[in-house]
Amino acid sequence: MTKQTQQERETRRAAKRAVREAERSAKQTHHLASSLPKEVRPKVDALADVERARIRRAKDEVGSSPRRARREARVAAARLERMAVRYGTAAGRASSRDASRKGAPSKAIKRQRVQVKEAKTMGVATGIRTLLVSLFTPTDRRSQPKVAKRRARRLKFGTA
Repeated sequence: MTKQTQQERETRRAAKRAVREAERSAKQTHHLASSLPKEVRPKVDALADVERARIRRAKDEVGSSPRRARREARVAAARLERMAVRYGTAAGRASSRDASRKGAPSKAIKRQRVQVKEAKTMGVATGIRTLLVSLFTPTDRRSQPKVAKRRARRLKFGTA
């Protein structure tokens, strides 16, 4: 096997890996879109559709032009990641530089989805907690007789 053939094979393999990673990113973006608010969802879906088409083109080009396919797939994955950071985290306050530094784009998108989910559940939990506290915390009127009895008992036994 010649050096040229090995190099071509390695380039095709790298292109296939990049396409697979981009497809994972697209899948995670779809999951992220389903957990976002309804106003943002159409924007995310539209952007994801454009990048999915780019990934499909890259997949078709792997055999004929692997370098271009790899570049297209990586561009699509990076755009999906940036979009996830923009719409996923607290109205885009997280930095995309931080997201891309931590690993594969699909993992970064997954982290954004988890953050969105945490924020939602935190809001619900806080609401439930507030409701329970308001129901079970006694008002001053209810607790006055108990406090008066305690004071009288303390005065009676000389511990006040």
